[in-house]
Amino acid sequence: MQYEVIIVGGGPAGTSAAIRLAQAGVRVLVLESKHMPRHKLCGEFIAPECYPTLDRLGVRDQVLAEGSQIANVSLTASNGRQVNTAIGGISDEVGFATGLSRARFDQILFDRAREVGATCIEGFAVKRCLFDGRLPYGVEAFSLLDGRTHRFHAGVIIDASGRNSRITLGRGERNGGRHGSRLYAFKAHLKRVDAIRDQVELYFFRHGYGGLSRVEGGVVNLCFIANERTVKQAGGDFAEILNRTVMKNPLGRERLAFAEVAGDWHSTGPLTFGPRRLSRDGVIAIGDAAGMIDPFTGTGVQIALRTGELAAEAVIAAFAGEGDDPSAEALAAHPERLLLANSNRAVMLRRALDSYRRFYDQEFRRRMTASGLLRSAAFSPLVANALAVILARIPRLAGSILRATRSGNSPHR
Repeated sequence: MQYEVIIVGGGPAGTSAAIRLAQAGVRVLVLESKHMPRHKLCGEFIAPECYPTLDRLGVRDQVLAEGSQIANVSLTASNGRQVNTAIGGISDEVGFATGLSRARFDQILFDRAREVGATCIEGFAVKRCLFDGRLPYGVEAFSLLDGRTHRFHAGVIIDASGRNSRITLGRGERNGGRHGSRLYAFKAHLKRVDAIRDQVELYFFRHGYGGLSRVEGGVVNLCFIANERTVKQAGGDFAEILNRTVMKNPLGRERLAFAEVAGDWHSTGPLTFGPRRLSRDGVIAIGDAAGMIDPFTGTGVQIALRTGELAAEAVIAAFAGEGDDPSAEALAAHPERLLLANSNRAVMLRRALDSYRRFYDQEFRRRMTASGLLRSAAFSPLVANALAVILARIPRLAGSILRATRSGNSPHR
């Protein structure tokens, strides 16, 4: 089968793009290196800002039905000072978020992509892009099933392969900064954490932070970030890393007193935050491949979904030859206009990339900047504790600060 778009990666960014493209009649292929369902290191927090996109993708009701409702946010500084705020105070959408494991969430989206017509293949690891001159025309992928190399062709390639992408990121963009100060993330599902119900709790400690929130099945997600020095001092032992991080926070220690790990620990790193390049050699980057926002904002999943949607809309409009109009209606009415992509791919790709960059800047640049400023406070116990004192005295300020790191849909929607 001849495809018009190939998406590398079957996470929320990749499947969001695939669903929107398939809904518009585009022949799209998704290549996922793992087999579904598979666990991913993530806070597994689906912010209210996700709901409009999930509605357009046709999975909102299912996600809400299967996940746990989260109504409140709690921030606890390393000195024990606590600040509480309602989800409704930091979001322009409904007043609750959803906790749902990435294994289940990603499976729902993957199945939906197939349902609307996308071809989704698991167990294929993309090795490289194929180029005709300076334009991409396909990918070369390794099958984990038969060990053979396969080639797939399309005029548009979208990179949704994550923060360690080897397609749109150079080696220096993946190293996470200076040795010794780099950041690593850890995740486990826990049982016997009964105090976590309809709230997400964030705990700050020296050189890092972490959080607890309930997902489906009565299980609680623990996800935290620590610096490289702490990880080395703990000898890489997960229990000892936890003792040196979240357990140093008074409330975190109380919550985890009787916790039991359900399943495996997951770790990843080094991490880098902030925006990255949105394309390389004509390949469009979405999700974490395009940049990561700090986890304490709770909007990582939303940005993944939304960048996938924005990229898809930019490609659809470029296929239809409609400049900046992101709507798919004209394309659905005139599918033959997809042939424009084959007659002048260079012009089409440039138009799609220009639109996508503009959409991305409008919706995410300010948020990335705000979260970067707050990162300095999060990793400084002195600043974090002082900020906690201020927020405890002026609770509404917490909502205003967190609101600066998030938004709903961009103006063009």
